[in-house]
Formats: sequence, structure tokens, C-alpha cells
Amino acid sequence: MFNGFMMQSAPALGILIDLPLGLFMWTCLLRFVLSIFISEDSKVAPMRMLTAFTHPVMKVASLIAPGWMISRLEPLYAALVILVLRYYVFPLVIGYDIYGLLNMPLESMLLSVYADYLQ
Repeated sequence: MFNGFMMQSAPALGILIDLPLGLFMWTCLLRFVLSIFISEDSKVAPMRMLTAFTHPVMKVASLIAPGWMISRLEPLYAALVILVLRYYVFPLVIGYDIYGLLNMPLESMLLSVYADYLQ
């Protein structure tokens, strides 16, 4: 099912840069979605873990975020900045092609694991 277009390989440097950024992007997005329903200073364990894991990213995002943005939108802004870096900047600098959002190294690895083991 995924054999044709999914097996486009990125260089090792692209994978090493993309994997942690992909994890940070998805955890920032998850933190934003959970912060809609749960307060960020809550004692709920998943929210505490997400807050602790994304704290370094949020410090950098608060430096580059516009001044008019409220603090609850910072995880979404950080996820968007990381997405732009992963989709446009790093493929251009490192030299690999991305044909869609599911063709990024982290997402294509997850889809290949799904195709190989879960079907």
C-alpha cells in the first residue's frame, strides 16, 4: 500500500534533526489541545509531563512569539514554527524532498510501522 511513494529516504542528518523536532511538534500540539480542557498548572499527570517536556521549546517560542499573542496559544505557535522548519527549511538546507505532510521522516516511519505490523 505504501511501497511507492513512502520509501523516499532522507539523509541521516535529516532524520537525526527531524525526529526530535517531530516529537516536540506533536507534543506541543497535544499540550495545546489538552490546555483547552485542563489548566496548565494542573496536578493531572499527563499535563504535568507535557508541560515539563515542552518547557525548553516554550522558552524559545516565547522569545520569537509576537507580543500580542496570549500565553495559551504559545504551544500552537511553537508547533507551527517547528512544522515550517521541518517542512520547508531543513529539506532545503539538508537536501531531501518532501511531497506531503505524511512524507516527513517521523511520520513516514510511523506509517511504515503501521503498515508492516498493525495490518
